[in-house]
Amino acid sequence: MINNSAVAFNLIPSLLKRPIKHATSRSYLLLHSKHVTTAGQHHCFATNIKQGHKPKYDHYRLAFAVAATVAAGASSLYARHLREQKLSTLVSAKDSGILSTDVSTSNAPSQIYNLPTLIETIKRAGLIGSTKSVKHELHALRKWHMNRGYNGGIVVRDLSRPLFSLNLLDSGHETNVEKEYSNHIDDGGQVDIGNIDHTNRRECYYLYYEIHSNGETRQQLFCRGTTLLADVLTCLQTWFVFDEELGCRVHYGFNQHANRIVEDVLPLLVPPKNSEVGNYATVEVCGHSLGGAVAMLVAIKLRKRGYTVTRVTSLAGPRFCRGVEERDILQKWLPRETIRIEDDLDIVTYLPLMGVSVGDKLWFAEDKAYMLPKDSLSGKNSWTESVWLNLRSFEVILNQSKTHRVMSYVNRLEQLVKDMNND
Repeated sequence: MINNSAVAFNLIPSLLKRPIKHATSRSYLLLHSKHVTTAGQHHCFATNIKQGHKPKYDHYRLAFAVAATVAAGASSLYARHLREQKLSTLVSAKDSGILSTDVSTSNAPSQIYNLPTLIETIKRAGLIGSTKSVKHELHALRKWHMNRGYNGGIVVRDLSRPLFSLNLLDSGHETNVEKEYSNHIDDGGQVDIGNIDHTNRRECYYLYYEIHSNGETRQQLFCRGTTLLADVLTCLQTWFVFDEELGCRVHYGFNQHANRIVEDVLPLLVPPKNSEVGNYATVEVCGHSLGGAVAMLVAIKLRKRGYTVTRVTSLAGPRFCRGVEERDILQKWLPRETIRIEDDLDIVTYLPLMGVSVGDKLWFAEDKAYMLPKDSLSGKNSWTESVWLNLRSFEVILNQSKTHRVMSYVNRLEQLVKDMNND
């Protein structure tokens, strides 16, 4: 069988040399001459690519990428140079006059933060949120506190069931938690707690309380950091919403988490201005990472409800205010001893990028420590809050896995204590 297309292409040279007599022949020639032209164009394009001749727009893309890279590099170098100049103007933490290292004597009026007490507090905040079951975690918390002379009570909450909830087994409305407990009731009608798997119900906070001989009730609330996937989702809810109780816009996810803790912990706290204990019931709040931002919000909400909050500590906490105006509103409701401890190589303290934080700032930067009072952060030291000036992406990527850990902060604080004692 003859290939018509091949015959047509072979006839084209001879057809071009003689006149075309018939219309059908003319149509035939035009049809196949188009194929010849198209084929020739594709052949030339392929030849150009093989020879290295690329379209013009590829050169523009390459030029744009090079220009963007050079601009980013120059901006980073300039920011680092400017940051070094500004760091040289800051007063070191040990010379700030508001830190103390001696726990045996009372602090001077200007020294409002005692470093050994601060270290002990953040160690206790780091006790919660391990991978163990809640039952084992409660045992570890009790053991740790008893070994260090803490004789008060501890309540661990996981928020999976309402506090002081009625037994719903008799009513026929059985939740997942009650169902799990009902499956482990022994012959005597008692729940065998040792056989219950608690790993799916992680604790949210724990409360330590102690009644002193002078009638003072000291209550300390510790909010855990990011442990579960649900916590990550909470952090990702970064839009800012107006909270009527706070009177300003705050991070939606953190605010929702703080509301859950406040509503759950209220029945456990001594009511404000209780006639039986007078006004000696105090509350202290501390948290790490996610718990640091939540601790700030919980403390403000408790103060607005009349509770005497005396100290707030945020360790490596993210930002939760929308702007400077919101920060000024919230700081009025925080106690004098409100501190956030941050490392310049911990990316969590820069997130979300559009947010701001509150309180005095103990800042570890360039292997040094700086104590920045909250008043200076809205003035001459406001640059220390700048993401552009202080976020060093390359170093953060290399060090993030260790700088965000509680023990990393503990080690740096202990080194600060040594430096202050040696001077």
